[in-house]
Amino acid sequence: MIRMRFFIYLILLLPFTSLAQLGGRTGYSFLEVPVAARQAAVGGYNVSIQDRDVAMGYSNPALLNDSVHKTVSFTYQPFFADIKKTTLFGAYKLKEDKGTLSVGLNYFSYGKIDQIDASGNATGAVFSPNEYAVILGYAKSLGPFSMGANLKYVHSSIETYNASAVMVDFGTLYKHPKQQLTVGLTFKNVGFNLNNYVKDQPVNLPFDIQLGATFKPEHMPLRFSLTTHHLYKFDIVYNDPSINVKVNLDGTVTPIETTFSDKLLRHFVIGGELLLTKNIHARFGYNFLMRREMRLQDRSAGAGLSWGFMMRVKKFDIGFTRTYYSIKGGSSFFTLGLNINEWIKK
Repeated sequence: MIRMRFFIYLILLLPFTSLAQLGGRTGYSFLEVPVAARQAAVGGYNVSIQDRDVAMGYSNPALLNDSVHKTVSFTYQPFFADIKKTTLFGAYKLKEDKGTLSVGLNYFSYGKIDQIDASGNATGAVFSPNEYAVILGYAKSLGPFSMGANLKYVHSSIETYNASAVMVDFGTLYKHPKQQLTVGLTFKNVGFNLNNYVKDQPVNLPFDIQLGATFKPEHMPLRFSLTTHHLYKFDIVYNDPSINVKVNLDGTVTPIETTFSDKLLRHFVIGGELLLTKNIHARFGYNFLMRREMRLQDRSAGAGLSWGFMMRVKKFDIGFTRTYYSIKGGSSFFTLGLNINEWIKK
């Protein structure tokens, strides 16, 4: 009980000990890209779906549970141009009900880039930027609650410039004893820099607070999720000064103010899973922030929308997701999951 109280007090104090910045003003932004097809399909943010998907422990370490024992998840995402992302996660349940451990790797490669000097001339040199995070997770159930933490070593390399940091995610999950309802809360990327790209210029960490719930009605094959993010700051709007303005008759410009409802909705993500059969699930998501930030001035196209599916074929869980960022298209996620126990002959 003392340990549990200490953990709760620590979580409550974390937002006041972290310097938070939003997109475009933080380093290690690759940490905010979904690591698996399921997370991407339900909108990119989810801290409350708990089952045998070990990769969900990246979103909220408290989602690790007994069912992910000896499961492995591998994801490949061809991003844009030569940018590619791969992730690998595995978990193991400790004996005597001492909790569940997980290990993971989140690797981002930006391909080969020609080096250009200050005058815009090619030097003939080529460099390959990359970023990665090594993750060690742990979770333990305490009655209807589960608590967990992810310890991450994060590294970024751009030509001769390098930066690294140590970060921790703290998460908790409440599971209703009678209904299929789960509520999750996560404090993400709390930590400190080990070294920076430029001396005495610290890299801002992508801190976040996320809260969400997942509910499945008793007689419906639908699992519905509602997730909120960036809860430490209400106004997360980026107003582009070249677009979000009104030109007056006298030639002067007036900034277009963002409404209260617009600011509020940007914190929400809606996701769902249609459980067609035991082995086939359809998934969909809507990300309000992505919809507003990635739209063009006159149209949004599919920005913020995502869809996907999961198929269990023999001993494999095959996941695919397509997410849309703008009118120019989006990106695909391919996930392969398996349970090692099912491959071991008894």
